[in-house]
Amino acid sequence: MSADPLELLRQFTIEERPIEFLDKAGNLTTDLLQAETVRFGEDASFPRDMPTRYLRGNSDADQYPLSALLYFFSHRDQPFYEYMKTSSTVGLQTVSFNDRAGLLDYLTGKTDKVAADSSAGAGEKHANSDAEGDGRRTRLRTDELASTATGPAAGKGGLGTESASDAARSIARRERTLVNPSTALSSNKSFAHVSDLIKELFPAKSAVDAKGKPLSSATAASSGAAGSKAGGGASRRKTAHRKRRDPIIVVPAAATAMVNMYNIKNLLQDHEFVDSRAMLERGGEKPREILVEHAMPSTGQNMRFRVVDSVQDFSEADWNSLVCVFTQGAAWQFKNWIWGSPEEVFQNCMGLYPKHQDEQPKDSTRTWGISLLNIERNKRHMDRATVAGLWVKIEQYMARNKPDFFA
Repeated sequence: MSADPLELLRQFTIEERPIEFLDKAGNLTTDLLQAETVRFGEDASFPRDMPTRYLRGNSDADQYPLSALLYFFSHRDQPFYEYMKTSSTVGLQTVSFNDRAGLLDYLTGKTDKVAADSSAGAGEKHANSDAEGDGRRTRLRTDELASTATGPAAGKGGLGTESASDAARSIARRERTLVNPSTALSSNKSFAHVSDLIKELFPAKSAVDAKGKPLSSATAASSGAAGSKAGGGASRRKTAHRKRRDPIIVVPAAATAMVNMYNIKNLLQDHEFVDSRAMLERGGEKPREILVEHAMPSTGQNMRFRVVDSVQDFSEADWNSLVCVFTQGAAWQFKNWIWGSPEEVFQNCMGLYPKHQDEQPKDSTRTWGISLLNIERNKRHMDRATVAGLWVKIEQYMARNKPDFFA
């Protein structure tokens, strides 16, 4: 019997033979998540998370573990979004959408090719196709020129002007334009935020003379230039400092999270919960940063919050400005943070766990010291009251732990 876990999984799947899971004590269990070992019959067993030969996409360094393949096959009839969400929740690697069909065909015996073989075959086929295409194009042009050269004009000692033009037009008809000046300069990126940034760094102020009369644009420019040396640096430092001191809220980066960059502004600013999946299906690029304006409940002070889903470029000032973190209960969300554990994270900022009213939080979060944000599954008219209560909690936390924001 083969000692290859991938081949054994395929064999047992095709023959519909039972695969056994053993827990840490060596006892049989039906729960893959509790298993330490996967046993194929009596003679072959492997660690649950042992890497297999099935590669993720075209990466030679990323192999799917046995646990990911087992979980995928047992949930193969589940819609991909739901499968991706559940596998992420239980902490198992997700089989990508692009690999899904090929893996299913392999495990059920419809094909004998593993992802590694398929990728290599596709690359070789593509290379051969390109080479053949180049050869055909070369032969085509050579044949056309040769036929032109053997035409009536060739008998007169050379390639006739009229025949050469015909050959050029024939070649041009077979050419395909990939890039032109217009498409090369076009872009789907928006730079609208640049103007907002300029307005923030250099706020416009009306210039007046000593008698209070407005100055002309030329006079104002001259006056501004004279005073810029004295006050420009201080003004820029003050503006930059104010920007750094915006309180920061961090949300999960996962597209499957209940609250993420796709729907956080609807929740905090519009007081309405919109399913992040629905926002994702509408298309559009995920913003790197969102600014949320809000009048604090008790003081009425208008405050701007900066919302991000990554702390990769955080400075010391950014860490000090962190006031609130939304989490789905996954500890890997806090990898590379300056605090070593979720418990330590939430000793330094407020933690929120968004969930539907009828759901239970993950057991792993019970020691994290976070607050539950219960959102009704269907009663959207309740969102406003829910979010209002959320802002009260945020203000109370800031007043108690980060009072400098109200100075």
